[in-house]
Amino acid sequence: MNNDTFAAWRDLAPMSLDTPKIWDAFSEAVNGLKSFVWDDPRIDNEMARAEGVRYLTRLLAGAIPMTMEAWNPDYPSLFTFLTSRIQYGLPAADACYQWAAIHGDHVYRIKGQRGSAHMLDVESRVGHFAHISGWQLCDRRGDFETDDDGNIEIVLSREEQPGNWVKIPEGLGDIVFRQYFYDWDKEEPARLQISRDGARYPAPAISPETMVMRTQLLIDWLKNLPAFFAQQLNSYYAMPSNTMIIDEVSIGWADLRYGKAVYECAEDEALIIEVVPPQATYWSIQLYSQYWDARDWNLRQTSINGHQAQFNNDGVFCAVISHTDPGVANWLDAAKHTTGLLSLRYFRAETLPVPSIRRVKLAELANALAPNSPTVSADERSELLRKRAEAVVRRGCL
Repeated sequence: MNNDTFAAWRDLAPMSLDTPKIWDAFSEAVNGLKSFVWDDPRIDNEMARAEGVRYLTRLLAGAIPMTMEAWNPDYPSLFTFLTSRIQYGLPAADACYQWAAIHGDHVYRIKGQRGSAHMLDVESRVGHFAHISGWQLCDRRGDFETDDDGNIEIVLSREEQPGNWVKIPEGLGDIVFRQYFYDWDKEEPARLQISRDGARYPAPAISPETMVMRTQLLIDWLKNLPAFFAQQLNSYYAMPSNTMIIDEVSIGWADLRYGKAVYECAEDEALIIEVVPPQATYWSIQLYSQYWDARDWNLRQTSINGHQAQFNNDGVFCAVISHTDPGVANWLDAAKHTTGLLSLRYFRAETLPVPSIRRVKLAELANALAPNSPTVSADERSELLRKRAEAVVRRGCL
């Protein structure tokens, strides 16, 4: 990356590589992450701490490529930064998230096959995700034209362009490209790449200055992002457990509204969630840890969307959170996590109904459910989960 690109970031590199000082600063930032697990009074059991250790390693695994490797607006690439293995910041199981660095001095093109995902969206933002307090939205677009063969070209630039155009900010910034899948078995992912107009190859070699700046950016990521995520969790705890509110998330889509709840469910209990979903382009419900990262949605049924959902005869969506499979079609698998987060998404919904949540003994669940509640056998569940795992691989989000 050339010096002009980094001109605005020179204050991020007060250190040199003559001594290990910058590595010491990185090590200190890593060590500071432990406070999010062992200094939080809400993390009060071994299962929650186990999730916490995993969460901290996910933060590290997610931070390194977005700072040390993929932060190059001169030669960007679409990097899949949230997957079934690396996740943080309330990721949706239905979504595939990609990211790329940009700079307002350049023009970029995203080209390839649009695929058939239920929804897709490109947003441009100011600065870097690591500096989330200043990571402001510049532009967003989700309606793109394709040719008869399904090919798409999206132009990213400061000045307006004909066709599929997304405005980008002056100076350094980044884009987030989202695809939301409803029918996991049939919808095909987009196959796209991003390039900069006028790019000449080979790309410049990595310099000491570049690595210092990227390492400082990594340190900033580890200091800023986990603290921001922890702050967002307060809105979940604003209500009593097993009670949901409808709210917004600052880093989410403008047209998305989120249901937020902290659930509590002992191993001999079940939670019954009931709602008549609104008319909406998309809706889903999903389990998360107390750290705002998703539970294992690729191998277990921890999420259900509006296409996957099954309904009672009266149009009610009834889901059950429990630790063992109750044979209910709309099961959300708590997997021995007695406390966690429950999140609901409504995209462009006509209304915002709030689900009810009832806590019952697992032994009394059958009597508490409506007699027409959809059911599945153990063999049917196994097959559904096998297909679920295969779909995750097929759309490139493993």
